[in-house]
This record gives sequence, structure tokens and C-alpha cells, in this order.
Amino acid sequence: MDVRARMSQDRSVAAPQKRISIEELLLRHRAVTDTQLERAREEQRKSGGDLGRILVSLGYVSEELLLRAQAHQLGIPLVDPGKNPPSQSFAQFIPLQVALRLKVIAVGGNLETRLLRVATSAPGDTAVVTELTRATGCKIELAVATARSIEAAIRAAYLQEKTPQPEPEVDELKDLRKRLERAERQLSSREYAAALARIERLEQIAENDHHALNVIGQVLLEVGAISREELKRRLSRT
Repeated sequence: MDVRARMSQDRSVAAPQKRISIEELLLRHRAVTDTQLERAREEQRKSGGDLGRILVSLGYVSEELLLRAQAHQLGIPLVDPGKNPPSQSFAQFIPLQVALRLKVIAVGGNLETRLLRVATSAPGDTAVVTELTRATGCKIELAVATARSIEAAIRAAYLQEKTPQPEPEVDELKDLRKRLERAERQLSSREYAAALARIERLEQIAENDHHALNVIGQVLLEVGAISREELKRRLSRT
């Protein structure tokens, strides 16, 4: 092998792809603005803490949107154990006190090979994996879930409490969601992520509010998922 070929090979081995940061990912998909990000960084300089969680506490993004970005960044699945509770054979493999302290729930795996998939709302906390490995004797794979869904799953799996059912959506909102899902298949991931981020911020304020429904409709109008005439007709009935 000549020198140039060896140098080229060395560069390819020594230069792994750099992982994109959460803030850059949120900016790229227009989930936050530069002004909001700078405000969050100021808060981080004052009080410390995780920048993503600060963005959530300031109301700039929802927890679900932050976790979706983290799942994308880390290449791990986003799950909802509150709506889809794990079997007790998996869940109770983690002692209750450990699950409560770490705010985690086992959602799957292979107990024969001692592989456990665990949902957490803090996928960047490496101490969680270390403690779970020590407590269970298993190899741990992480999944991402909201803190609320994990809490509901813990109550259902360990305390046999029934998971409360979510309030039914109004028909118009349900129909618009279906249209947005169809639009996702036709748009690039970047365009769709931007539209989804705008909708999630609205839903944080008022899920069934007429104004929020109106703006969701405007987003769908922008991406071509609904006609202006149909949007006017639907909003006039709410």
C-alpha cells in the first residue's frame, strides 16, 4: 500500500462522524429560534442543568418533541409504555424501588440472553445504564419515553393501577391528525418536523382550543394537505 492510500485509510478510521447536538437538531428543524436558544443558554449559565430540559421548562418545546430529537440523535426507539404497557415479566425484572428512583420501566428484551430494553426520559444519563446493569445483571438497551408515560406504566405494572384513558379528541382534530400523517409520507422529514414542532407547541397551550385548531389547519394548508375551501368549511362548524 502506498503512502497516499495509507494516509487516506488512516483518516477514514480516525475521523468518526460527529454527532449532531440536540440544540442544532432543534434549530435545523425550526423547533426553536436562535433567540430562544440563547435565552436557554443564559439560563444554563446561571443555574446549570441540561439545555434540552431548560428548553422544556421555558415552554419552547414539549418534552415529547425533545425526546423525539434525542431518540433521533442516539438512534434508539421512542416508546409509550403508558399507552402500551409492558408485560409484568419484563417490567418487574427491575426492582420497584430501583424503577422509582431511576424513573425507568423495562419494556422488552430477551430474558434468556439477559438483554433488557428499558425506557427512560433521560437517555443521556450514563449512570442509569450502570445502575441498571448492576441491579439486574443484564445488558441494557435504552428506549426513550416521557416521564409521565413511565410513571403510568410503573403504577400499572407494579401497583396494578389502571392507566387512565386519554380524553377523546374532537372529530375535526382527529381528522386533521390523519391528514397530517398522510402529509408526512409526501414531505421531506425536515418540512414535516417543522410543521410537527409548530403543532406540538400549540397543543401545549390548549389541545381543544378553537384558535389552536385554526392554526393547525393553517399548517396543513401550507403543506398542501387540505384545501382552503375545506379548511373554511370545517372551522366554521367548530
